[in-house]
Amino acid sequence: MKFPVVQWSMFNDIIWNRIETPTPFGYGERTPEGSGTKPAMEERMTAYQSQSRDDQYRGIEAQRQQTIDRLTAAFASDAITMDEYERRATAANAATRLDELERLSFDLPAVRPDARRPASRQEPRSEPRNALDPSLVGAAPITTGCVMGDRRLTGNWLSSDRVSAFTVMGSTRIDLRDVDLPPGAVHIEAFTLMGETKVIVPRGLPVRLNAFALMGESRAGREVNQQVGGAPSWVEISGVAMMGSITVHAVD
Repeated sequence: MKFPVVQWSMFNDIIWNRIETPTPFGYGERTPEGSGTKPAMEERMTAYQSQSRDDQYRGIEAQRQQTIDRLTAAFASDAITMDEYERRATAANAATRLDELERLSFDLPAVRPDARRPASRQEPRSEPRNALDPSLVGAAPITTGCVMGDRRLTGNWLSSDRVSAFTVMGSTRIDLRDVDLPPGAVHIEAFTLMGETKVIVPRGLPVRLNAFALMGESRAGREVNQQVGGAPSWVEISGVAMMGSITVHAVD
């Protein structure tokens, strides 16, 4: 039996890619160096997967913000307690899937759109929507107290640029969404002992929080605008939370 004569130089050319070898159609093309194939299809798939991940990330972040906004509105309307709000808000910030975010707010009441603005989502305001009233500057300070009870200041109640709130083992809610504001700062001084003082501002109204917490909490929500530079009106909050809380939330 005769065997064909083998040209070893041909095998060497194949091994070292000196002879062109066909590549699958649509899969890749030979690189200029001739050292292998360039996986064009893999690059396209990688780019597609990267874009899908970006779209998914944006979708989760948008749903996360909607969930936090809904939690904030529920907390501001006393639909949930502060402890429940903090538990759900922490879970929302840590969530990585849409279904996790949906479970955190499915049982909350729907957020009603403001009658003075379109129901569609808008960018946060850079200026407060409240009217400015220069007569509030220097007027007699407002003092409110709450001991083992519930005190709420709502509507157009603000008659001065200075407010003092004293809360002991109770709850005080200071709602600034519908008030006329003085030009410059609204000074709120809060003392809370084993209770809670909750300040609600319209979205976009700047707030500077300087309250001291002793075995308690002093916190502004992530939705609160805390940049007061150049604002025609803003809120200055000072005071002490002792075994209690002073919190600020922005709600449309």
